[in-house]
Amino acid sequence: VAGPAGRGRPMRKGRGLLDRQAIVAAALAVARTEGLSAVTMRRIADELGCGPMSLYRHVADRDALVLEMLDVVAAGIDVPPPASDPREELTGLLTAVHAALAVDHWAVLPLVAEGLASPRILPVIDRVLSALTRSGLTGQSRLAVHRMLWQYVYGELLWTHHDRPDSYGKRMVRGAPADSFPALADAMRSESAHPAENFTENLQRLLDGVLGGPNR
Repeated sequence: VAGPAGRGRPMRKGRGLLDRQAIVAAALAVARTEGLSAVTMRRIADELGCGPMSLYRHVADRDALVLEMLDVVAAGIDVPPPASDPREELTGLLTAVHAALAVDHWAVLPLVAEGLASPRILPVIDRVLSALTRSGLTGQSRLAVHRMLWQYVYGELLWTHHDRPDSYGKRMVRGAPADSFPALADAMRSESAHPAENFTENLQRLLDGVLGGPNR
């Protein structure tokens, strides 16, 4: 139901309309436009036109709400069909995860910093480990490489999402004197305007080392 002044805000209208799906949808809309920090129980209640206590009949607390949101993100991953070739399998899976999190970039922080996760991601994790096993990796090496691949996906998303041309760090690097830092100055001249475009290329560089290196 449209909110006042045509703002399109969903409003509760009548007993029983509010449910978990509506709460999660409202929270996702806020997170996608303003970031996860804007998702509070009071804010979501305002979005839905109800009191904060009404939400607690459907979700236990904010962490439970974030977990429900992560479920939606994981369910939305366009998981490719299995591939027998380990490189093809790993490329397809990690690219699919990256594409989903590029839309819901807010999800990276709770995954990394808060240790939250959706059980819907378990089939993807199992397939990644299976592909590494088929490539010849076992034991601790397999686990170390598995973590490294996820660290690349998450780290790339954090870097590209927060990358701003006008940031202090960017200005500092661009303003570094070329006579003192010639390699840095040369690198800045070839800097990509869209660092996210390097994800696939850099993933292949990483897989070159993982699948072809001697450290098994």
